[in-house]
Formats: sequence, structure tokens, C-alpha cells
Amino acid sequence: MDLAPQHAVVLCGDLLPHRKLLSDSASKASGLTFIPCSEDREEALSLARRLRAPLFVARQAFIEQLISSDLTLLTNHGKTSYVLSVLTSDTLDKTSAAKMLLLGCRGVLPNRFSSKLFLRASAAIFRGEFWAPRSLVSELLTDVLSATSLIAENGLTPQESRILELASQGFTNSFIAETLFISLETVRWHKRRLNRKLPVNQRTLQGELSVNSR
Repeated sequence: MDLAPQHAVVLCGDLLPHRKLLSDSASKASGLTFIPCSEDREEALSLARRLRAPLFVARQAFIEQLISSDLTLLTNHGKTSYVLSVLTSDTLDKTSAAKMLLLGCRGVLPNRFSSKLFLRASAAIFRGEFWAPRSLVSELLTDVLSATSLIAENGLTPQESRILELASQGFTNSFIAETLFISLETVRWHKRRLNRKLPVNQRTLQGELSVNSR
């Protein structure tokens, strides 16, 4: 099986004009090799797994259509490939960026980005870092640590802890259901269990455990 070069980058879908930006002299000087592929789910995932390319770049819409097991197989929990998401917005929208990171992406870029920004992002990701606004990463880490503490104290299941983590960040039931690929009623059911398990002061502290929130 032929393996991709050490710094191969799979570009999923039509990322023009970015593809022109990413093939300039700066990219070549950085030792990056770009491998284009279509946004066909099976083809893209098959190519990425076969090549074991360290970086997989795809649009937000493509990543959102994947199931969680797809990203797990693709990234091997960050041991094989990293995923860099190109957001729909021209700015780093906090909600979209958080969603991509929570789904398993290693970094996010706005819809319009320069080759210089891409090279900085890819270099950071290759070093094992996340590429996202520091304030967002800090918020997510704080929420994760808070949720982890609550899990240890109250014996929450993995799904309950995930829902608690997302709810504590202010996400709606609809967003949580979409992110975790479960129904709205399942989210509400888990929230009712959380309300029974968590002490009153912790439920109030989270502030987002309303079962009927949209």
C-alpha cells in the first residue's frame, strides 16, 4: 500500500480558490503535498484511510454529514489523521467552531483564508496543537473539566456527561441532538435523568438543563 508523504494534505471537495493559494511557493517551501478528492463520503474516507495522510481538510457541511464513527475511524483519536474544518462563515463563528471541535476536528478556518493562515494552522496542528480562537479553546476546556468533575461526583453515563457538557455551553436541545446524532426526545430524556441525578445547586450552576429548551 502506497503511503502519502509525511506532510500530505487531503483537500476534500472543491476548495478553489484556496487550492491555488495552497499550491504557491510558500506551501511548496513548507514541504506540503496536496491531494485532492471529491466530497463523496465513501471515496473521501477511503482515500484518507488508505493514504493515512496526517491532515484532512474539508468543509463544515461535509463534516456535519459524517457520523461520529466516521471521524473516529478517520482520525484514530488523533493518532493517524487530523481534521481541519473550513467553516461556512467568512469569520470564525463561535458556535460553528465549537461544534466542529466537539465533533473531533483539530482546527477551524474561516471560509476565506490566506495561504499564510493555512500554513500557520497546519504547522500548529502537525505539532499536536489545536487551531482555534484561544478564548474558545479555553471555554471548552473549562466546560470539560467542570463536566468531568460532575461525572465523578454523580456517576453520570458517557452520554449524560456529553449532554451535560454541551448544555453547559448553552447549546439548544436541537443542536445537541444533531451533534450527537440522537432524537430530540432522547436529549430531553437524558436531561430529565440529569435533573434527578444532579444536586439542585449544580443544576442551577449549569443553567441550561431545561428539558423543554428548543
